[in-house]
Amino acid sequence: MTPLRTALLAASLAFAPACPQGPAADPPPPQPAQTPARAPEPWLYGPALRDSTPAGLAVRPVFELADGRHGQAEIGVAVARPGAAPRLEVWEFSQNNPRERLERVGEARELVALDAPREARGQLDTIRTAIARPGNEFVRVRGLDGEPEAIVAELQRLAATVRDAAAGPEQRAEALADLTRALDDHLLFTENRLPELLAALVGELAVASREALGERRVAVTLREPPHRLTFARTGDRWVLSELKLAAPADAAAKTAPGAAER
Repeated sequence: MTPLRTALLAASLAFAPACPQGPAADPPPPQPAQTPARAPEPWLYGPALRDSTPAGLAVRPVFELADGRHGQAEIGVAVARPGAAPRLEVWEFSQNNPRERLERVGEARELVALDAPREARGQLDTIRTAIARPGNEFVRVRGLDGEPEAIVAELQRLAATVRDAAAGPEQRAEALADLTRALDDHLLFTENRLPELLAALVGELAVASREALGERRVAVTLREPPHRLTFARTGDRWVLSELKLAAPADAAAKTAPGAAER
């Protein structure tokens, strides 16, 4: 027998099924089908928020910050009412009451003014401190669906809806809440870039270029003004992680050296 046939025979014997040595064992009983666990709802305190919303006020959640040890929570909301500009507010809740139910207490606090400079930080630092406190639970939806180029157009649409006095309160509150989702925690809470981004999303903004910065990061540069928006992949969405906003061409011309002599 040639060496090749010997090797083939050895291989066939090695992989041949073994002869049964006794009665075949009973097959294991069929197992019930496993039902996949449902993804948790993003908002834990939706019913409490809904029950505490006054009539005529449109409200959309932005974040939840719970202190379970003390039975308290703070919920960030985008609110809008007829005849007034939308706002970002913080509502306080407590279950320290005879009913032991989470109910709203105190007055609303403005999270940050949407028309103020970056230095006007409102409640941002207070919320950041509470987020970092051990034992607190923080929930926020981050990122928008679609590719970064499409998200740029969506950001424009959302900003236009927030500014549109003719839009309904429900539309304006939802647009503002979605706009906050576009920013990561650092841009929203630490750098306070939402008001600046809202002001920059005017006119016709077209994407001039796209640059891959890795497997999960992409930067897009707009045509005019040449804003540079860096997106990071988070699950199935993209979230803004860095903003470099350029001055409009007319503003740049006014501040250019020698502009006063022209």
